[in-house]
Amino acid sequence: MAKRNSDEITRPTDEEREARIDQAELLTLQGLSRREVQKLLRDKYDVSLRTATRYVSAAFSRWRESALEEDGRSVGERRKEHERMIRLISAKAARDGNLNLQLKSVDMLMRLYGTSASNRVEVTGANGGPVDMRSVSTKDLIRLVEDAGIES
Repeated sequence: MAKRNSDEITRPTDEEREARIDQAELLTLQGLSRREVQKLLRDKYDVSLRTATRYVSAAFSRWRESALEEDGRSVGERRKEHERMIRLISAKAARDGNLNLQLKSVDMLMRLYGTSASNRVEVTGANGGPVDMRSVSTKDLIRLVEDAGIES
């Protein structure tokens, strides 16, 4: 919904809308719930709940699209980028004294590197059956090992 100033309705520019979606991403990455992010966006930009919800949904859509597109980066490169993002969040949480978010970021790092006790990796073949090793190329095997985070 557009921002209301008395009887005048103003709509955000494309740049403003993108900046608001960026803000929704940042707040979500800081560990806030969807509802908390929506409330902050409503207050900051004087928009309706529906509009704030659209900003948050657009942030999640961006992440889904980004995860689905192949951009030529290796799993290792993606891991490094994710680690950098998590460390930035952790540093901000430490500055703000947010222990809960610091603990969440440590948990995220542990899951990222497979050091969490509950992390398991299972590789299966077609329909959940055994992997037919005769049909797996060396390139695919290397990718599976890298995806599992196993160092060779």
